[in-house]
Amino acid sequence: MAEEEHLESSALEEEGLEPAEISGESVQVSSTAVETIRAREVHLNGAAARTIRAEQVDMQNSAVLRLDAGEIEAEESAIGFAQADVVRLEEVQAGLISGQEVVAKECAAWAVLGGTVRVDGGRNLVVIGKHLDGNVQPLLDLRGAAVLGIAAGLTAMLLMALRQALRRRRR
Repeated sequence: MAEEEHLESSALEEEGLEPAEISGESVQVSSTAVETIRAREVHLNGAAARTIRAEQVDMQNSAVLRLDAGEIEAEESAIGFAQADVVRLEEVQAGLISGQEVVAKECAAWAVLGGTVRVDGGRNLVVIGKHLDGNVQPLLDLRGAAVLGIAAGLTAMLLMALRQALRRRRR
């Protein structure tokens, strides 16, 4: 029989603890915060974790700072950084999402990177993929990022030249 660990806030409140690390074959966390989770399968519901390393992660109404997995499914959650082979997100707020196959429905992310990226709605600053599908309307695409980088470089050079000219005048 597979080892399964259930963790709920009521059990922790009785003990007065907040776990630093949870490991196991299958881990379920509800309504509590955990520092690190290492498992084959992780299920979060209304929970928070700093780091998760797993083969498969399923999360609803939860938050994770760093997530490394083979497969991620998240709904109505927040993710700082996620890296996986397959990423499926629905109504997720995220920083950076990276995967071979990424599907994002009504999500908001700073950057979505992948081999095959499908975006349906939402607001994403940068979307980069070998194959882009769906309603991809990034606030900044690869061409826009290049133009922004060039403009920032030219502005920095202009400010440095202006600063040097002002220093010479003072002398």
